[in-house]
Amino acid sequence: MSELLKTLGNECQKLNDGAAAGRTHLRKCLEDTHEFKINVKKLKGYITKQVQEEGQNNKTSAKLVKKRQVAIEKLNKMHKNWETGMKKNIKLATQQHSKFQKNALNKLYDFELDQVYTNQFSPSARKHVEQAIGLHISRYSVCDEPEQDSGAMVEYLENVYGVDPLVSANFVELAQIMRELLRDNLEACMAWCSEGSDLEFELHLLRAMFLLRSGDKLATYQYLLKHIPGFLSKTRKTSLRYRVAPLLAQVVVAPPKSGHNLDEQRKKCMDLFTQEYCARNGLPFNSSLFLVVMSGIISFQFFIKYRTLQAARHIDWSTENELPFNVKLPDFLTSFHPVFICPVLKEETTTENPPYALPCHHIISKFSLDKLSKNGTCNFKCPYCPLTAARSKTTKVNFVIL
Repeated sequence: MSELLKTLGNECQKLNDGAAAGRTHLRKCLEDTHEFKINVKKLKGYITKQVQEEGQNNKTSAKLVKKRQVAIEKLNKMHKNWETGMKKNIKLATQQHSKFQKNALNKLYDFELDQVYTNQFSPSARKHVEQAIGLHISRYSVCDEPEQDSGAMVEYLENVYGVDPLVSANFVELAQIMRELLRDNLEACMAWCSEGSDLEFELHLLRAMFLLRSGDKLATYQYLLKHIPGFLSKTRKTSLRYRVAPLLAQVVVAPPKSGHNLDEQRKKCMDLFTQEYCARNGLPFNSSLFLVVMSGIISFQFFIKYRTLQAARHIDWSTENELPFNVKLPDFLTSFHPVFICPVLKEETTTENPPYALPCHHIISKFSLDKLSKNGTCNFKCPYCPLTAARSKTTKVNFVIL
């Protein structure tokens, strides 16, 4: 897999060979076409002006004829340069994409996941997959749809994707408030957020940034003075005062900065609102489809390696609903199983007592592992099979959130 990733990285870099920094050949075609279009419009305006002057003078002077000829020659030259550049960039882009297809993408298709993972979904699982797709669209795509009646959107999600109306109604409300935030209208989000929450504080800062951007420093200062001290004393979150200091410094001594900080603050408010909204309404912050696909992408390299070992050692997949290898996943994709009980100590695993997998793939808790290995000083026999294990050969287990 490392070789495949290296190949993909190298071939991706080659896609921009010969192009200017930060621009692909196709982007250059688009920019050149836009520039050519602007120049043609300017030339059209110039010729129109000359025609109007001819009409006013009721005669065609040698000077006007010469100007028209110069304009035609300039147009032909611009068109020739544009056409030459387009052909050159399109040819380079086509050649490089063909090489990328041959050297990188075709190697991906050499791998068949079905040859490794033999436990296929049953036909009855199709409805669960369709439900996951519907929830994914409700979670991420409703905000991108053209604004329309909320009832019609709920009905659409139910009829087309089979999403529960109670669930889709929450996602539609989430999308409506997000649209208002994108329009810099904070009223809906302010009315929704809990009093004294972190979201309320961040929204106050965002509104103050809007006032500062408009150039009204006095209104910015008065707004901060009205809302921030009361918020800090009521919530006792005094550490947040350091977030207000840079804004006050801009009000007093510095000119307003560019919209960079404003965009960051708006995004922070949107992310925080989404988290709080999903938590309050019992909705998943990340859809199950996203979690499963992301886990599969990360695990892809291990499937390729396992397939190679299968071919070399003539072994087959012998487990069901369990991977025959360990996969390290990011924290946001993993969590301790809420009901996993250590079979040795009969205790539920916790953050302090996480589950560990032995080399034979049997799972016990950390406290059991320490006890059996005498804190890692000796090898021990697995409680469930004849294999011998060592503390150094065990791995911490993470359960995927599904």
